[in-house]
Order: sequence, then structure tokens, then C-alpha cells
Amino acid sequence: MDCQGLTGKVILPCDAEYNRARQEYNEAINKYPLAICYCCDIQDVINALLWSERQGVQVRIRSGGHHYEGYSVGTNKLVIDTSFMNGIRINSEDDTVEVQAGSRLMHLYKTLYNSGYTFPGGTCPTVAISGLVLGGGIGLSTRYLGLTTDSLIEAQMVDANGNLLTANHCQNENLFWALRGAGGGNFGVVTSYKFHLRKINKITLFELKWSNQSARLKFLQVWQEWLRNLDTRISAFGRIYKPGPWLFGFFYGYPEEARQILEPFLSIPGISFENIEYVDFIDAVKIIGEIYPKREAFKATGRFIERQLCHCELEKIIDIVNAAPTEDNSFIGLYSLGGAVSAMKTDSTAFFYRQANYIMGISSSWECKAAAPVVIEWVESGFKYIYTLSMGSYVNFPYNNLPCYEYAYYGEHIQKLWSIKKEYDPHNVFEFPQSIKTGCE
Repeated sequence: MDCQGLTGKVILPCDAEYNRARQEYNEAINKYPLAICYCCDIQDVINALLWSERQGVQVRIRSGGHHYEGYSVGTNKLVIDTSFMNGIRINSEDDTVEVQAGSRLMHLYKTLYNSGYTFPGGTCPTVAISGLVLGGGIGLSTRYLGLTTDSLIEAQMVDANGNLLTANHCQNENLFWALRGAGGGNFGVVTSYKFHLRKINKITLFELKWSNQSARLKFLQVWQEWLRNLDTRISAFGRIYKPGPWLFGFFYGYPEEARQILEPFLSIPGISFENIEYVDFIDAVKIIGEIYPKREAFKATGRFIERQLCHCELEKIIDIVNAAPTEDNSFIGLYSLGGAVSAMKTDSTAFFYRQANYIMGISSSWECKAAAPVVIEWVESGFKYIYTLSMGSYVNFPYNNLPCYEYAYYGEHIQKLWSIKKEYDPHNVFEFPQSIKTGCE
């Protein structure tokens, strides 16, 4: 293969580093790219796109490699990897930060915290900023500070022709709208972001666990009632395992007030672990980040819930958990929305499901490959039921068997997104199994 014109660090199948380089966070993904180009700067990105056009090779865009279904890599594709582009530049005069596309969340959190800032990012420390922000971005600051993409004020993107575009409220406005919720790999290679920041020092971290199966149904009942008029300063994730439920989150206030807000959960019998403490923001991020393994083989997805579920529907959720293949790594996940998310108009960004109450996910992992079919079947079966309760799917929790995926991810915004795709990528260079099409064909 003629690699002339590719710059940066290029890894080929014959290289010793190839097997490590092709590996995604999800170890269940097993793809064999034609080449992996680690870009060090914007020119490397441009060169990679121009090379792929000359060679007739399709591209995939990767930053952190955390795509659930592995769409950031592909067999016989050129992977344009931006993980080497990880610079962060803070401007304390206007409380903004410029972040390169490959920056990992923990690196970003630490850098910002050292200058006195918080950031509405996600919880997995090794996720890169690109996939997070371009899909919307949820985390444990979401209800207070909004989605990650709601803090975005500008992005730079290289299009299929190798042009560097600036997208904000004044330039390429439609592209800027699309990048905030539907930008992951669809329109070009986004190389950097500019965010507005908020000052913060300490927050209240809370973690509650129950070793009590009978607490699970009550937990679900409390969860959806609790979200109705919840203080916007608090965000939480929940997990329902076979042995019992788990709740963790951030409160932008003091522990005494957090305890009052959490009282409906604290009243559920069987709490086996309780931690409500006032800590430095960075320490809270680190504690939650320890939940995530460095890598694992898994199947997971998630849907938006916009209504109160009835008692029999919640019981069915418990039935699904009871059928889980494992006790410690198979769960139904709950991710709070509302607050600052629903305060913004639905058409303000490409993120469509702003009025959802929360996301319900289902996830399981395996260590032995022989266990994979049973795990995958459980997730697929559970997803089929969750699908009947929900209105749409979160694009950052993608699912390869999703019916009518464009409508599922983007709702009524898909018509506008088709138009923007046709404008910025008319020849569908940025195509992958669940990409936005260039029209309604």
C-alpha cells in the first residue's frame, strides 16, 4: 500500500503496534483497519482525508475509541485518530477553554480544576471529549450545568475537501447546530472545541447502596417520583443489579441540604453503604471514575423515558434484572435529565429529547468469550421491553439493531440534519453503519 501523503504516526497491519492500536475500549469489537493514522495536528487530518480520497479508502474517525458498537474503527478502513491532539488552553479572562479533539476527560477535569473550574462532562475518565460533546454529553453535572454540548461556543472541523471550518453562532450556524448532538462522525473531523466554563471548588458527592433485593422496586418508584420537582443542582445515576440498587451523584451545595433532598432514598430499608460528603470537585470525579474498568467486553444501550411508568411496568424491569446472566456487572441503568437540559428549547441544538425525564439503559459485560451469546441475548431481550416504554435512543448509547435509527437518535430533527449533511458532506465521505444519510432515500 502506498502511504505517501499520510503524515503523523501511521500504523499498518505489519507493525508490532497494530493489534494494540486497533483495539477499542469495548474488547468485543474486533475490526482490522487498513491503516491507523494518529494525527498530531490539523494538517495531519487534512492529509489523511486527501489521501483517503486519492486511494478510494473509506475513513472512520476516532478520538477515545469508546463507541459502544465500534463505529470509530472498521475493517479495511483508514482510521483517523485524534488522540494525540490533546492540548488544553484556558482563558481565565472570559472563562473559556479551548480543547483539542483527543483530550481525555480526566486530563481535562484535572487541568480545569487546577484553575478553579468545573465542567459538565461524563463519568468515565478515559472517554475523549469529541464523542461526548458531539452526541450531547450527559454526566453528574447535567441537571445543573446542562449537557456537555450546551457549554460549547465554537468548534473547528475539517470537511471532506480538507477545508478547515469554524462553526459557531456567527459562522456555519447550521453546522454548529448539528454538531451539538448529532456531530459524531457525520459531517467531518472536528479538531477542537471552545467551551464556556463555570467556577467551582467543592461539591457534595453521594453514594448509596442496598444489599436488598426487595429495595429494587421501591427504588424505581422513588426514582421517577423524585425527579418530578427535583432541585436542579443535583444529578444522579442509578443502577439496578440482582442483589440490589445503587445511587450516586453530585450536588452543587452542602451535605446537610443534599441529605434532605435524598431523604426519599434514605428511607428505603436495607442500605448497606452510605457516603454523603463535601469534597473537592476533582476528588468526586476521581471516586466515580474508579467505577469504570480500563477495558471490557460488553453490550449496552439506552433509551429516553418521557413518562411515569406504572407499577406493572416497573415490576417487569425487575423481572429483567432477575434474569440477568451475572450479579455484579449486569444492570439496568438510570441517568437523570431535566433541569438545565429541559430548560433549553428543543430546537436550540440537534439534541432532540430535551424533555425526557431520564435515560434507561441496559448493560452487561463478560470475561470469557463463551459467555458472550448469553449476555448479548439478555441485553437484546431487555432492550425490546425498554423500547416499548421509551420515545427515542441516546446516540452515545448506540445499538446496532435499532429500528429506524435516524429517527430514534434525532427525532423530528432528522429532516434538518439530512439537509445539513447534504450541504457539508454531499458525497457521503463520512459514512458508517449508523451515520446520517445525505437525504431521505
